[in-house]
Amino acid sequence: MRIGELAHTTNTTTRALRYYEEHGLLHPERTSNGYRVYGPDSVRVVENIRLLLAAGLTTEDLLILDRCLRDELLNDHSCADPGAKIAVFEQRLAVIQRRIDDLTHVRARLLDRLGELREQTAPPGDRVCPQRLAERAAA
Repeated sequence: MRIGELAHTTNTTTRALRYYEEHGLLHPERTSNGYRVYGPDSVRVVENIRLLLAAGLTTEDLLILDRCLRDELLNDHSCADPGAKIAVFEQRLAVIQRRIDDLTHVRARLLDRLGELREQTAPPGDRVCPQRLAERAAA
């Protein structure tokens, strides 16, 4: 299939497909007149590239996976050498966990500050503890 058809089939753009090719993630054949021709496994490769990029992996991570991009990443893990896939996934999971931890910390600080601000703006007779304010807001 040609680039426009692959873009349509995978709900992406031809620009994205060229980007994947420039970064060594997608390997189309070339016809004698220079047109890109993609094999039947290209749909799965593009879907996997998009899935993994959306999950936070980088193009450099995907280059490490290379042949594994032809696998069904969510179900069948038939990659001949899954070691690279394991290493990349573990690294990305660690990054994601750090982000979750950071966001949890920021959330707690914002909730504390919100409680303080609400207490400061409450009329003197209506001042209650931040926990009670949070309970009121949730109700």
